[in-house]
Amino acid sequence: MSEDSPESNATSKAIEGELWAEFCDILKDSGQLVLDNSEDELDRLEGFRYLTRLLRSGLMNVEGVGRDFSRVNTTAYNVKIGSDNPDALYQSASVSGRYDYRLRGPRGTVNYLSLNAFSGGFGVGDDPPDRQGALAFNDPQPDELVEVIASANEPAHLEPGQRWLEMNEATNMIAIRNFFLDRTSERASELTIERLTGPRDLPPPLSAAKLTSGLYSSVLSTQGIAQRFIGKIDEWKQRPNTLDFQAEESTAGWNDPTQLFRHGYWTLEPGQALVIDVPLIEAYYWNFQLNNIWQESLDYEWRQVTVNKHTAVYESDGTARLIIADEDPGFGNWIDTSHHRHGGMGLRYNQVVEDIPPACRVMTIAELNDLRP
Repeated sequence: MSEDSPESNATSKAIEGELWAEFCDILKDSGQLVLDNSEDELDRLEGFRYLTRLLRSGLMNVEGVGRDFSRVNTTAYNVKIGSDNPDALYQSASVSGRYDYRLRGPRGTVNYLSLNAFSGGFGVGDDPPDRQGALAFNDPQPDELVEVIASANEPAHLEPGQRWLEMNEATNMIAIRNFFLDRTSERASELTIERLTGPRDLPPPLSAAKLTSGLYSSVLSTQGIAQRFIGKIDEWKQRPNTLDFQAEESTAGWNDPTQLFRHGYWTLEPGQALVIDVPLIEAYYWNFQLNNIWQESLDYEWRQVTVNKHTAVYESDGTARLIIADEDPGFGNWIDTSHHRHGGMGLRYNQVVEDIPPACRVMTIAELNDLRP
């Protein structure tokens, strides 16, 4: 290897610390996204925390050993991206469309399980995410096992119970979603992944090229994800306190094809509440959630910021009345603003038969008394 070769230059930059300095400079510049898009102090504080969460997730690009040695990874604690579902356990496996894989393990008792094959990403310079194949598992059966062959070419033969997840040459990730109705009683799936074709070598030692790729990928994905969802909030601000159908969100990106999304921007003054009447609708699953302006779900671990088909309290006509307010009104389904004055919100349907718009209206706290049953 000559001293002027790309490999030699990459090694020199990594060993001498130039690579690390460049990484830190790009990361520092990302802070301007927070400064430029915050509306109040809480936005800004959560914005800088948001960058740390995205970076924490992105740094797995440094830690991993590449798509030749796949494993199922669970999204790190409190990493929240693009109106993350509070009812979901998100997992993924890095793969290569050149190889065939087998995913298998207990189905668990979780209400809904899906596997999707994707290419692309949201990082700066990445191709937009594109979905190749999708599988859905609805009502769990006792002791049910999942076995899936993931490959670019359809298998000539599948064993009884096996299913095929279609990939193509560009596929770089398999996303696994577990959607709970009740986290206290349901068990998530326990899937593992095995590469069936390709080299059988052990993982190589860390190289300068791998470190370079991992550091750049982590910081560029941090920037790219933040930019994408900031743009969405700006779009929804044009129609505040409404939930509009999001055709792109339902068909593009890293989304599950069984989902239908309604998103919006909410904003309330002290003494106001946003009332949303979710219609009686035929869907396998639905949920509503409140987000901050960075499109992170609010703190569902400790606060009442979400409701789903199972947890909702229903009116006599089958609708679910959601009341977004600073304090519990004592009826309906209270959604806690959690000290926020504005942010994003989302209504997600799974396998809906018909989309019926929800009714949204801003009221004063005093006017809520007229709605009491």
